[in-house]
Amino acid sequence: MTITEDAEQDRGTVIPLGEYADGDFYPGYEPRLESRPFLAEPLAPFTRADEGRFWMRDSQHFAEGITPASMGLLEDAQTWGTQYGAEIVGIPPTAGMVNRIAGVHVYLGQCPITSIWQMGARAERFGAFAGPRLADFDTYWAGYRAELEAAYTHFDALDVDAMGRAELREALVDAIAFHRRAWGVHFEVMYLLAANYVALFQLVTDLGLDTGQIPKWLAGEETAYLRTDEELWRLAARARELGVAGALAEPTVEDVRAALEREADGAAWWAELEAFLAVWGQRTDETATMDRPSWAEHPATPLGSIREFLTRPEGHDFAAARREVLAERDRLVDEARASLTEEDRTRFDAALASNRSANFVWWNEEHNFLIDRRVHLPIRRLTLAAADRLVADGVLDARDDVFFLFRAELLDLLDGGGPADCRSLVTARRDYYDHWSARGGELPPVVGTVPDAVNDPIMTELFGLTPDYFATIKAQRATATLSGFPAARGTVVGTARVIRAAQDIDQVRDGDILVCGGTTTEWTPVFGLVQGCVTDTGGTLSHTAIIAREYGIPCVVGTGVATSTITTGDRVRIDGDRGVVEVLG
Repeated sequence: MTITEDAEQDRGTVIPLGEYADGDFYPGYEPRLESRPFLAEPLAPFTRADEGRFWMRDSQHFAEGITPASMGLLEDAQTWGTQYGAEIVGIPPTAGMVNRIAGVHVYLGQCPITSIWQMGARAERFGAFAGPRLADFDTYWAGYRAELEAAYTHFDALDVDAMGRAELREALVDAIAFHRRAWGVHFEVMYLLAANYVALFQLVTDLGLDTGQIPKWLAGEETAYLRTDEELWRLAARARELGVAGALAEPTVEDVRAALEREADGAAWWAELEAFLAVWGQRTDETATMDRPSWAEHPATPLGSIREFLTRPEGHDFAAARREVLAERDRLVDEARASLTEEDRTRFDAALASNRSANFVWWNEEHNFLIDRRVHLPIRRLTLAAADRLVADGVLDARDDVFFLFRAELLDLLDGGGPADCRSLVTARRDYYDHWSARGGELPPVVGTVPDAVNDPIMTELFGLTPDYFATIKAQRATATLSGFPAARGTVVGTARVIRAAQDIDQVRDGDILVCGGTTTEWTPVFGLVQGCVTDTGGTLSHTAIIAREYGIPCVVGTGVATSTITTGDRVRIDGDRGVVEVLG
């Protein structure tokens, strides 16, 4: 599926859905929405009617496709969570986002509000909601942090091995309620901060300043993920000090453990890794994905990062990098202020102060550790405990068969009901998943009718769906020069490494140019290795843009077609000042 010259029609550029609009989905799937307030529109497979709207493939969060068990997580997060958050905050032009599924792959679209009256009423509500929370954001966020951490303490303390079916079902219902609550908190705060950021963006535009500088004015704050990276680099250094670096070259976690047992200080190093995992290991490599273990369960990802860090003996100087970011931040703010009149400087200072105290650039990384990569782990733990009971009772053949049951089906099984023949259903769904997951590389990054703009601040600032992005999608063909958003300054020439899924980041080598659909927090460690980064999606507040600036590497996001134009091994030049990427051959 490609954009053709004759696709420009009165109703805009249309990228056909083709076979993805057939309504095909997992065998035996029955939509069973629960009663939830503020649900503007449900998650569903694509139908032909969806061709009249715009849909972006969310390869940032769901690169490999989604299993039945993860469907409930997705619905809580991007569908219900965004719609709940948009309603609570009162974002005027959007009712949140909604998901569509092509095979097993996730697409994301907007639920726009077009009523002038509704937009006006919501704007009034937004002002009343936002004012006190932005005025004391630290207290506001600290309250939610305490609530979330208390829930983790509760669920982590559960003795799931001692629970029977009924107790597991009750605890699972609680974990699901917590999961939904956490995503409501997530998008309430995200929409609040995004709207505040957009207000600063508009002021900067009105003042004639460079809007591309805004994220740099807010940079330099430490986050949980940068602290995680620093600890991983420290563990690499400790492996050298203890003489166990060779053992970490083994390809699997099990092989590493065996090799460390043969080293005099192997047990000491592993103990340090376990101490790291106790603090930083309650995270998975993808959002809302039930079938992926946490780092604490299976530390393949941190071991892979440490293994690659060992190829760079000089390490990474986090303190020096932060000093450089802060120095640039202050210099750029001083330059902007010097160009303004006294009256405009007062407005600028107030808006910047508001965005620094309620800092989206910082929060968008910080909250991932507390919510996005962690909040589904209580459900996963209880689901696996339930799977063990169902295997023991002869309902399922293997533990991971439970990932091919929808949430409602698992709850029914624990209650004595459920599908009559789980084995045949699991087999059919595994076959369906394998077929569609393997076809992920064929699916287009966007489908439907390409607009000139969307009005959802999260879709514009995080996913990069700006007017420039849509112009690129409409106009860009296979070409040796790509245009996008200049996310981090500098120019570099290097060899491309195209990565399509988070679990493949261990393929990244020191000095590569990373090319991908977009990055999220699990990609952070590779930014200490690569020379530059290019993505299909992403805006001013995307993870890629934020981390590239913190690491000081040239970066261009939101090119629209990087992964479909560049191949691994290509020589590419990134101009992070102009937002241009050239394929040199």
